[in-house]
Amino acid sequence: MTDIYTYSKRVATAAFIILLMLAGFYLLGRHAYFFLLVFAAILLAVLFCGMTDWITGKLHLPRGLSLLLAVLFFFGVIIAAFWLIAPTVSKQVQEMRQTIPQAVSQVEQWLSQYGWGQKLINKVPNDMSKVVPNQDALLSNLSGAFSTTLSFLADFAIVIITALFLASSPKLYTTGLTKLFPVRSRSRMMEVLGKCYGNLKSWLVGMLSAMAIIGVSSAIGYSVIGLPLAFALALIAFFLAFIPNVGPWIAGVPAVLVGLTVSPQMALYVILVYGGIQLVETYLITPIIFQKTVDLPPALLLFFQVLLGILQGALGLLLAAPILAVLMVVVNELYIKDVLEKKPAHAPEAAPK
Repeated sequence: MTDIYTYSKRVATAAFIILLMLAGFYLLGRHAYFFLLVFAAILLAVLFCGMTDWITGKLHLPRGLSLLLAVLFFFGVIIAAFWLIAPTVSKQVQEMRQTIPQAVSQVEQWLSQYGWGQKLINKVPNDMSKVVPNQDALLSNLSGAFSTTLSFLADFAIVIITALFLASSPKLYTTGLTKLFPVRSRSRMMEVLGKCYGNLKSWLVGMLSAMAIIGVSSAIGYSVIGLPLAFALALIAFFLAFIPNVGPWIAGVPAVLVGLTVSPQMALYVILVYGGIQLVETYLITPIIFQKTVDLPPALLLFFQVLLGILQGALGLLLAAPILAVLMVVVNELYIKDVLEKKPAHAPEAAPK
C-alpha cells in the first residue's frame, strides 16, 4: 500500500510540474512583451546594483546612500550628455532628414545605369499618391504614432521604477524567489542567482565599454575624413552597438548614404573607416574586453537574436544578448552540472594514479 501511495504521489507531483511548465510556456508566448519589460527592469537594476556596490566598496557609505549616488550619477551623465551634444545632434538630425533622401536619389540614378537596377527601380511606385496617404489616413497614422509614443514612455517609466525597487532591496526579491523551491534546493538556487547577477554585470561592463569605444572612434574617424553629420552618425553607432552582430550593420547604412551625398569617394572613405573600426572592435577590442567578462558564442547569439526579433520585434532583438547570457548560466549550472555531470550518491571514487 505504501508503494502505491508513493508512486501515486510522484505521478501527481510530476503531472503538476508539467502543468506548471505548460502554463509558463503559454504565458510566455501570449505575454512575452511583459516578461521582456520585466527583464529590462532587472537588467537596469543590475547596473544600479553594480554601481552601488562599487561606491560602497570605495567610499564605505551606507547602501541606501550609495544607491542614491549611483542613480543620480547615471541620470546626471545622461542629462549632461544630452545638454552638451543635443543642440549639435538635433541640428544634424534635421539635416539628415534632407540628406538621406538625396542619397537615395543618387543611388537610384546609379542603379538606373544597369539593366537589373532599372528593373528594381521600376518596382518602386512612381505615383506618390499611392505612397502618401490621404488626409484621413494621415490623421489616423498621427494618432497611432502619438499612442505608440505614450505607450513607450509608460513602458520606460515602468522599467525605471521597477529597477529602482529591485535595486533598493535585491535580497528581498531573491530570497522570495528561492522560497518557491524546496528547502534542500534553496542554497543552490541562491548560488545560481548570484552567478546570473555576476554574468549580467560583467556583460554590461563589457558592452558599455565597447559601445563607448565605437561611438568615440566613429566620431573621430568621421570628423577626420570630413563626413557631414559626424556626431549624429556616431551617436547612432554608439546606441546600435548595444545590439551585437546586427546593430553595427544597421548603423553603417546611414553613414554610407550621407557619404554618397558628398561623393562616391567619400562613401568609400566611410566604408573603409567604419569597416576598420568594426574589424578592430570585433577581433581586438571585444576579445580583450570580454575575455574577463562574458563571451557569448557568435553563431548561437545570432540565432537567438533572429528568434527573439521574429517573436517580439525590436525589444526582443535589443534584449537577446543579455537574456542569452543568463540562459547560459542557468543551463550550465542547473542542467549540465546538476543533472548531466552529477555523480551518484554512492558512486565509488576514482582510484588515485
